[in-house]
Amino acid sequence: MSRRDLLHARFCSLAFAFALYALAWILLQHGAKLSPRLAMFPHGPVLFDFLLTAPAFGWWMYRRDRKKAWRSALGIAALGLLAARHLMPAPSLETSHELSALRALLWLGAAAVEMMLIVQMFRCAGSAARGINPGYALQDRIVQRFGHGALGRAIGFEARMWLHALMPRQMAWRYRGARHFSYHLKDGYAANLQGYLVLLLIGLPAQHLLLQLFSHPLAWIIDGLTAYGVLFLLAHYRACQVCPVSMDGQNVYLRHGLRVHEQVIALHSIVAVERVVEPVSGRAPGTLNLAGAGQPNVCLRLRHALPVEGMYGLIRSVDTMYLGLDRAAAFIAALDALRAVGDLSCERVGCSEL
Repeated sequence: MSRRDLLHARFCSLAFAFALYALAWILLQHGAKLSPRLAMFPHGPVLFDFLLTAPAFGWWMYRRDRKKAWRSALGIAALGLLAARHLMPAPSLETSHELSALRALLWLGAAAVEMMLIVQMFRCAGSAARGINPGYALQDRIVQRFGHGALGRAIGFEARMWLHALMPRQMAWRYRGARHFSYHLKDGYAANLQGYLVLLLIGLPAQHLLLQLFSHPLAWIIDGLTAYGVLFLLAHYRACQVCPVSMDGQNVYLRHGLRVHEQVIALHSIVAVERVVEPVSGRAPGTLNLAGAGQPNVCLRLRHALPVEGMYGLIRSVDTMYLGLDRAAAFIAALDALRAVGDLSCERVGCSEL
């Protein structure tokens, strides 16, 4: 970015912030002409911080990408509008009623986004009938619409959750790879997830009756969060049964329910494949533990750290992966055989080590 572009971006961000605070000053000084409630609006209210200060800062942070900057500013303002009623001081609550219609529109917009994801999911269901994995078809549409950024990854995760939770299992989904290895039976991982689901559903009525003694809104909020947790566990439980760890002559395709989006690992990037027999700690930097409910039995060590997309599109760099597979010995033997064939082919054509 040249110095001229940098000065132009700074000028635009300052002009944007100045325009917002000028609007705030006009509302404070002459707001009584628009609404009687604005006459009692205190100076320096929290609402202006939510709707002006924080969005202006978000816009300035992404000023080099105008589309992303405006999207960030509007998103922060929307979240601030939803949270303002609960965080604003009492004197400012009088004017928050003026924005109740906007809050209702925001909730309707969020519900519309969820419905759009569900509709897209069922539209992709027809892809399974043509021998195409509906998860791949859905991911392609999400990427085309929202891109590969943080928003696209988060929406993609949400869409996959709805897909696995509601999609009927009429046929086996086809995943990339020639050989597939499951992991849902090790240490009763799928059975444990099923047990957590039953416990959440059984405790939901009692939880609601207990919480409503203190606060009805709190009871419904906790019920909504619990229902979302049930949906997530159901989707993860079903995804673990159909999303295997796969391999072919070139790559290993790492999957683990909803915890990890399909990660393609080239065979030449794997330095070592080890059998794990002792307990390990998966909290070290650069380590990813996908052992489910028990201890891992396979360790993959990579030559270089790779970005791995986890839940809600969060990315972390990983160079050591621990897996808990149902047939660990067969996986290690198959992977060693493929790596040996790859090394032999590389020597024949005179490849250099990567």
